[in-house]
Amino acid sequence: MKTRQAVNRGGKGTTVEMKRFLCMISLFFFTVFLTGCAETTVNVHRHLFKPDIPASVAGLYKGKQIDLYQVVNLDKKTHSWTYYNPAKTVAYKASVSLEYYVMDCFRDAFWSVGMGVLYQTPETNVPDMELIIDSWTDVEFKFSVLVKKNDVLSYKNQFVVTMPALETNDTAKLEKNAYTMMNKAVVAVLSDKKFLEALK
Repeated sequence: MKTRQAVNRGGKGTTVEMKRFLCMISLFFFTVFLTGCAETTVNVHRHLFKPDIPASVAGLYKGKQIDLYQVVNLDKKTHSWTYYNPAKTVAYKASVSLEYYVMDCFRDAFWSVGMGVLYQTPETNVPDMELIIDSWTDVEFKFSVLVKKNDVLSYKNQFVVTMPALETNDTAKLEKNAYTMMNKAVVAVLSDKKFLEALK
């Protein structure tokens, strides 16, 4: 029985079976690269994040407008869609890039308190918000928030949200903890009176 051949430009024959094997190996190493050899992978989804903002804070923002202009990730220890615990044994993989995951969580939280949320609007009277991810693990989320109006910086602050380390591989508990961290991040921003003043 003859082996099927796939001929490359140089005219050298490569078996179809070998090509399939090489594709599988490449896919394996690509997956390992994305997860960082983590033992546990936790999938986090933006649509499953349910903001829980204290009423005393939420009531201050009804009717306010903001332009969620952009989110920038400066943490080189993360990957495009994934952040980790400090030991990199647990990988938290978002269904979109980390920038869009954070942006969508903040957008939904802002909506939940009655804010009007725009995206890169040309209207100059709406404050622009930029969020910068400085560093991110499952026990510490450090990020900076900048607000500009008419291209003038009116607010800048860095936040550090901490969470207790969970000694578990239960993905359901770890996923819930991830959403709790994101909620704490939103509450920290909304609780800052100077942030509120920057939206006037």
